Amino acid sequence: MAISKELQSRLVELSEEINEKSKEKKAAVIGINHTTFSKIYNYGIVPRTPALITIADFFNVSVEYLMGVSDDDYFAKSHNPKKFTERLDELMAENGIDTIYKLSQEVLIHRNNVRQWYTADCLPLFEDLRAIAIYFDVSVDYLLGRTDDRK
Repeated sequence: MAISKELQSRLVELSEEINEKSKEKKAAVIGINHTTFSKIYNYGIVPRTPALITIADFFNVSVEYLMGVSDDDYFAKSHNPKKFTERLDELMAENGIDTIYKLSQEVLIHRNNVRQWYTADCLPLFEDLRAIAIYFDVSVDYLLGRTDDRK
């Protein structure tokens, strides 16, 4: 289980904007599970990527800002969002990576994890997203298809 004091701090700060006193109501307003909200708010436990996206979407910030990787809260949401696997396929093609195995070797993520993103239509954990984004020199949000701005 990953812990991020930066995420915890950002969520505490951002959630002050919500005109609700209880954490349960704040979680409901954001659109996430109360337990997930409390784990982040109280302990900095990093949730799965869909919850990070929901929080970032609600506050109109990048996932990287939310996670404390960036201090720039500017975020330009894509008018035509793409699925993560579509964006990953595009980046792989641009960089001459023709197989999941080759990608897994380049970013040091087990090929079964990479394959699962395609077969189970699931999203990688933030740490894996960050590694892939660094490798392709793009932002996590670009990789997720949330923005068309590569940086």
